[in-house]
Amino acid sequence: MKNRTSDNVRQSRCCQADYDGPDNGFRRDMLKYLAFAIPIANLSVSGKLSAAQNRPERLPPQPGDRLTYFSKSKRGQIIKLSDLAELDKQQLVLPYDVQNNIVRDGSRYNQVLLQKLPESKLSNDTKALSASGVVAYSAICTHAGCPVTGWMTDEENYMCPCHQSVFNPKDSGVVMAGPAPRNLPALPLKVENDEIVVAGNFNSWIGFGKPPR
Repeated sequence: MKNRTSDNVRQSRCCQADYDGPDNGFRRDMLKYLAFAIPIANLSVSGKLSAAQNRPERLPPQPGDRLTYFSKSKRGQIIKLSDLAELDKQQLVLPYDVQNNIVRDGSRYNQVLLQKLPESKLSNDTKALSASGVVAYSAICTHAGCPVTGWMTDEENYMCPCHQSVFNPKDSGVVMAGPAPRNLPALPLKVENDEIVVAGNFNSWIGFGKPPR
């Protein structure tokens, strides 16, 4: 059940020794996140952009894209299933069009959270979009658009450091606490030759605030 009380959120946050919050990583992650700052508008499920933004590097993940690391030192290196350890903290990644050698790094909408979780803990809906326990969600908090970089080790949930919205990656990115109004959009995946591959579009519109009309 969703719990929106601030006391419970603060208590939950205090109980997580490994929570990567504002005091140990948030500023760094936020600066990296803002490096992508360009005028943006909410996207539909189809992942289409306006004509002015319809450049390959600005497109959200497209079916067939591989995933690569957000870190510039490793950007362009394809992430493989064998690279991921179960229950490691979620990492920020980018889609990579390998056929045209284009890393889609021109918009915040390209940023994806990637993590390997125990398949036995995934809901049926989440399992249907995952690949060998690997899940992927939009990194944009549905409340105010901050990057969802916090990891609550004991509860195995994500937390947005800006306003402490909590999301459950094991169950469709559902909101567990905080002001976020809806789930994190999920990205379907598959595995080909040990490589993590985008299998479809996000299952809901990407962004924050009111949905587009």
